[in-house]
Amino acid sequence: MPLIKPIFPASSYLDPASEAEFRHHLVQKTRTSTKRLALICIGLMLVFCATDILLGDSWHSLNNLARYAAAVIIWLYLMYSVRLNANNWLQGWLAVSAVVIVLLAVTFYASGQYFGKLGEGGPMLVAFAIAAMPIFHLQQKLLLWLLLLSNLLFIKYCSSTDTGWGIFYLLISIILCLSWQRQFDKLLRNQFKAVRLEQQKAETDQLTGLLNRRSFEQRLMQKLTELSSGQQLSLGLLDIDYFKRYNDHYGHLDGDLVLVQIARLLSANPALTVVRFGGEEFILIEQHAATEAAALLQLPTQLASLAIPHAASPFGVVTASIGVVTLTDPTHVSGSGELMQQADILLYQAKQQGRNQAQQRLLA
Repeated sequence: MPLIKPIFPASSYLDPASEAEFRHHLVQKTRTSTKRLALICIGLMLVFCATDILLGDSWHSLNNLARYAAAVIIWLYLMYSVRLNANNWLQGWLAVSAVVIVLLAVTFYASGQYFGKLGEGGPMLVAFAIAAMPIFHLQQKLLLWLLLLSNLLFIKYCSSTDTGWGIFYLLISIILCLSWQRQFDKLLRNQFKAVRLEQQKAETDQLTGLLNRRSFEQRLMQKLTELSSGQQLSLGLLDIDYFKRYNDHYGHLDGDLVLVQIARLLSANPALTVVRFGGEEFILIEQHAATEAAALLQLPTQLASLAIPHAASPFGVVTASIGVVTLTDPTHVSGSGELMQQADILLYQAKQQGRNQAQQRLLA
């Protein structure tokens, strides 16, 4: 198994979590093109039916009936798949493809019986059609190719149909497609890694490694949609007390080191989404049970306990003030602007009342 695994990029190129994220990304990206390809397949099967009828075949022959069935199955799933999530949508198409391959094998058998010999073009066309499907990776396509090959072997050895050179040419086609598909799988994943890296750079603050202001809105909306019954969402706006004095006294380099230390403290809690809003301000988002107090309220105490010296502060150490607005009903909030405005007012109150403290308000 360790020797075989590196052959397949879907199993070895990305870690499992990244591969799942990539598959979801690919499905979302290729839904439209897959629909277009499915309609082309339906059209081709109907064209082949019409051609055979013009050549003297009956419209209800086994050959044509198998094509009608394949076209109907693809069409029905095309209509049904609109309501499916990415993973079920993909698994459904894999099952539909397998059924269609079996039905096309019936058309190969019927054509071989009708014309006295099975041509090489039909199986090769199906093999290349499988290769053209953008949503399947190498392992999935290999299963479909093996299913096609086994059907052709069944026709050759379990019936009187003359397959000619069909199996040989199909094997050559599969080998060529395998090599191409492996490179294609690697290329897609390389592209995904590059895009994700650029996205992470665009959403990350270079100094602290935290999320930056650009990514705040998206993360907040995501948290609001994930909010379940019995949960609350708290948004905090944290500001380091007397930070300008710190920079003036110790220098900006030491000030940057303090920001990094505070960023580590804030990001140590996995339940918090931490955003560097700019300068010495941080935005924090927390989902918590309605029966529990927000962990954000403890941050001023935790920061003071680090005992980072600050000779220009009346507290003698680096401290912070935070305004926390806790949302009990997300349907009553028009957007991030309203929450930020409330948190900013509370932060101002914390500073007015002596700093190094938290002020909270519930939005019902």
